[in-house]
Amino acid sequence: MTTNKFMKQMQWIPRKLLVNCFFVSSFLYAGLLYAEASSDAGYLLERMAASSKKLSFQGEFVYQQGAQLHTLSIIHQAESQKILEKERILYLDGAPREVIRSGQELFFSSYNEGVTKFQHGSLMPVINKFQSGISDNFYDLKIVGIDRVAGREAILLLVLPKDRFRYGYQLWLDRETSLLLKSVLVDDQGKIIERLQFTSLSVGQLSDDVLALLDHKPSRIDETIHIKSNRVKEHSKELGMPAGWETGWLPDGFVLENSSIRPSPVSQHDVDALIFSDGIATFSVFVEQDDTRVLSQASEKIGALSAVSKIYREGSQYFHVTVVGDIPLGAAERVAVSVRPVKSKP
Repeated sequence: MTTNKFMKQMQWIPRKLLVNCFFVSSFLYAGLLYAEASSDAGYLLERMAASSKKLSFQGEFVYQQGAQLHTLSIIHQAESQKILEKERILYLDGAPREVIRSGQELFFSSYNEGVTKFQHGSLMPVINKFQSGISDNFYDLKIVGIDRVAGREAILLLVLPKDRFRYGYQLWLDRETSLLLKSVLVDDQGKIIERLQFTSLSVGQLSDDVLALLDHKPSRIDETIHIKSNRVKEHSKELGMPAGWETGWLPDGFVLENSSIRPSPVSQHDVDALIFSDGIATFSVFVEQDDTRVLSQASEKIGALSAVSKIYREGSQYFHVTVVGDIPLGAAERVAVSVRPVKSKP
């Protein structure tokens, strides 16, 4: 509701009733004034991304992905000139698990899987999506008003896709700090695909006891996975050339961000890997030689994650094509069937 419409409705209320309702409506009215004064939704997203790095906080949140629901706690230490940004997320239900990040170095620990070390960004997946801004060619931004999440005033911001090939977002940003308090991912029918919501949040200086938890490093690291990660990186850099495959169709706005050739985790063949993004949504295309030589196709969807696998035949050779990413399943399937070898120029 805009301020003008709000004021016109107020004029039809009798003066005595208006006075009695003043304190009830003043909170909402003030929130609307603030939302209009901060109408640059892109600026709010920039503040959200910056606050997630520059502020220290701790709290608990729930994360729903499809039918799966988890409760987690998070500790975040802000980055500074002398201190790396650090995060620790602990799963509070299910199997004991935790994730610790120091800068870009991340440790994932599970009670029955040991500790895995690799490179990763923020542990809050939604925040990663908005680190590099947003294109208004494919999304509309709309500030709705003021709400409350985890006992804190929040600005509700909508990120609306302009076609059916990407998801929409509802973001609740802390009015005071711009930290993300809640996010809801929805499809083109308005169905909730994924949800993240804080139930408690404390912003400010962390105690020494809490900081000690961030400095804890797992005692045993799975070096095999760490070595494999390094091998992929070096192999890709050494080749320095695009993969031998391309997509015949992409949703508007998606561009190739990276390509590499890496060893397959399940066979002796190398895998061509292509990564596409529209600035928010990202998906990957993997192609490797297939030895089963059986034409097939399978699709699966878990929350926002779509995965499509198909066998492609080129002459006497068979290739396994996989598309994985946070795009609708229909879009992933359409990309998968369009993958073809790069044609050499005459």
